[in-house]
Order: sequence, then C-alpha cells, then structure tokens
Amino acid sequence: MNITCDQCKETFTASPDQTTFISDSQKKGMRFIMLECLSCYSSFSLNPMTMEQPIPKKTADEDGLRCPCNSCYGLLSYVDDSKPFWGCGECGTVWFSKADLFQSITNSIEKYPYRAKVYTKKGNNFHPVPLENEPENYEDVVAQEKTDSK
Repeated sequence: MNITCDQCKETFTASPDQTTFISDSQKKGMRFIMLECLSCYSSFSLNPMTMEQPIPKKTADEDGLRCPCNSCYGLLSYVDDSKPFWGCGECGTVWFSKADLFQSITNSIEKYPYRAKVYTKKGNNFHPVPLENEPENYEDVVAQEKTDSK
C-alpha cells in the first residue's frame, strides 16, 4: 500500500503495522487517523475510508485539545471536510459540533478529575494548555484508564 506524505510529499510503502492500522480503521468506519511518514518521520492525517489526507483547518482555540475518550491521550484537530469535524487521529473519534466535543471533555473531567489539568476553560469554551505545561506523566496515567475501568 503506497501512501504520500502530506508533509514531505514523498510516497512510501506502508509498514505492516500501518497497513493493519489502516485496515482496522476502515473496518471501524473511522474517518481520521494519524500516520508517521517512513521517509521524513513527520506525523500526518489520513482518512482511511478515502485514503486521502483531510485538510485540517487550524483553529487557534481548539486545535491541540487532548482527546477526552477513555484511555486516549491523542491530540484533536479540526478538519474542514464536506461535513467539518474535530477528530482524534489516535482513536478515530469525531465530533461534529463544538457542543458535543465540550460535553465529552466535561464528562471526561467528571470521571477523571486529573484530566482537567490539560484544559483551560474560558466561559463555555475549552482550550488546550501548552504541551510543556501538561503533567509530566499525563499520557501514562491516561493509558492506564482502560485497565482501571475493568
């Protein structure tokens, strides 16, 4: 499976792990995943259903929010697709409205209060804290949510 990196524009052959990830994502109907280019090692987004790169539209206030899904610590991007959405390239979850996204963040913080440390809230809006200000072990703690919830 050949993929073109949207960063360096090189075409590379997907690794076996990437091929499996793409195939699994297609089976789940995911519309947004993140891959690492095997040429330049940059991360880029891909819609596994179309095998095209969605074009993220930067929104200074919401880009970079941490995913609120259980055991996921991916970063969200706004994708200006035919039906715009916020998506997590790690777990593939999408939100078609800001209200739904912010409700998911609120629910996540209620369930796991330590998650509040990666968001700032101004009025009714959530914003990401700078990555350098996140708790040092945030990703490790979030990754354990899956095992803690069993």
